[in-house]
Amino acid sequence: MNRHGQRAVSTTTRALFPITLAVCGCMSLDPFLFKGEEVDAYLFDEYGGAMECADALDSLGPVDMSTVHELSIESGAERIAAVLVADRTSFDSTDTVILYIHGTGPHIDYYWPRTRLLASTGYPVLAIDFRGYGRSTGEPTEAGIYEDGFSALRFLRDECGDPRVVVYAFSLGSLVGCEIASGDESGRVISLILESPIGSVETLVQDAAYIDLPGSYVTTYQGKNVEKIKKVIVPLLWLHGTDDETLALETNGRPVYRNYRGGEGYYAIIDNAGHRTVPTAIGYDRYHACIQDFISGHAAQNPLLSTELE
Repeated sequence: MNRHGQRAVSTTTRALFPITLAVCGCMSLDPFLFKGEEVDAYLFDEYGGAMECADALDSLGPVDMSTVHELSIESGAERIAAVLVADRTSFDSTDTVILYIHGTGPHIDYYWPRTRLLASTGYPVLAIDFRGYGRSTGEPTEAGIYEDGFSALRFLRDECGDPRVVVYAFSLGSLVGCEIASGDESGRVISLILESPIGSVETLVQDAAYIDLPGSYVTTYQGKNVEKIKKVIVPLLWLHGTDDETLALETNGRPVYRNYRGGEGYYAIIDNAGHRTVPTAIGYDRYHACIQDFISGHAAQNPLLSTELE
């Protein structure tokens, strides 16, 4: 049981369960891949629902609300909600900010402990809700969530002093992470961190269906991270659990890492970690050190990280 007295049931698993129904009944999977939940306000530490890595809040202690800045970012015709955790809202070109892109879970509050874990590394963190999530307007589409990612990058460049950006993408949020890291033309994305990433929507459908079924049969989403990663030239860190039953290590994370063509790739395969529990299984102190060492350019010195896959 988590700190709120509820089991933190994987919303990714709930979202992907309809694949079986889609395969059997020819229904579209699109509404289930990215399905947010609207809220009137973010509650942060006071949120009473299920959270990922909820016990991290107990170890981190109460948040200093003067460091929590709620923002609204223009993204095409929509406005996406964002939260910046930092002691200031303006940076310069020598500063580094982590852009956190969460998975299919309902909103920022659900991932709030993860945001705070990243902020506790000492780097400012900008977390965004996709359109149709939390306090963001609109409805999610594949093109739309990609636009939301690029809009967050532009916001950091145009409104926050143009800091260097580390993109940290989790689960299906890795579709957006790989899209913006491979398509960034500003040169301000300096590295990419993928935790429990998806290989492609095609892989997702085939893994769930256990038959040779084209993904286009049930969804218009493509999300080919195994191809996009080939265009990523910035340093890459990949984290994945051996017991991930949602996005299996062998068919998702491993092919993505193998297709990376950049010059500086690191990974950590975490024994006994499930889809949502990589930071917990690593241990929060070691997780902090892992992220800090990678961003600061000292990944080669971290005993948790490797470079060559067997």
